[in-house]
Amino acid sequence: MTKKLIPLLFIISILFAGCKGDEGAPGADGVNVVGTTIEVEKVNFNAANKFTYTLKFTDVTKVKVFDSDAVLVYVLWDAIDSNTPIWRLMPQPILDVRGVQYKFDYSPVDFSVFLEAEDAAFNLGSLSNRYTQNQTFRVVIIPSDFPSTRQGSKLDYTDYEAVKAQFNLDESKVIKYTAN
Repeated sequence: MTKKLIPLLFIISILFAGCKGDEGAPGADGVNVVGTTIEVEKVNFNAANKFTYTLKFTDVTKVKVFDSDAVLVYVLWDAIDSNTPIWRLMPQPILDVRGVQYKFDYSPVDFSVFLEAEDAAFNLGSLSNRYTQNQTFRVVIIPSDFPSTRQGSKLDYTDYEAVKAQFNLDESKVIKYTAN
């Protein structure tokens, strides 16, 4: 009886080896990962808030941010027209003021964007309203299970459009939030 089963099992294994299932949705390395994007508008920096704006993730999204997730923050730098914004990855130097940058930090609970000067004696209050008032930031949360975040990637993270494409960021699903 064993001699008859071996050829049958061999034939069955060949048949199953040739089967191919659904490859799933497109994504990197066969993994469909979608990032979450939060846009915070009308952020104002001043001495009263120590030139810092902080927001809890739970105030704007139900997405849980883990220690292992990556968070990228972009500042709206300019616009070509009303449909073509120019986003710059932070930290971002303020070009006409040496040593002053937009910076950010984050934890699984919140994120902060802030202005910082290399020279502690520099008065941030002397900056033009162009850099301190009505600023807009895009916060992109990249899940840790995305393969390129673990293995290194050739992706240019300074290019918001490339990040948007790589992480399936849907502009219609950007969570909009107005700063208080």
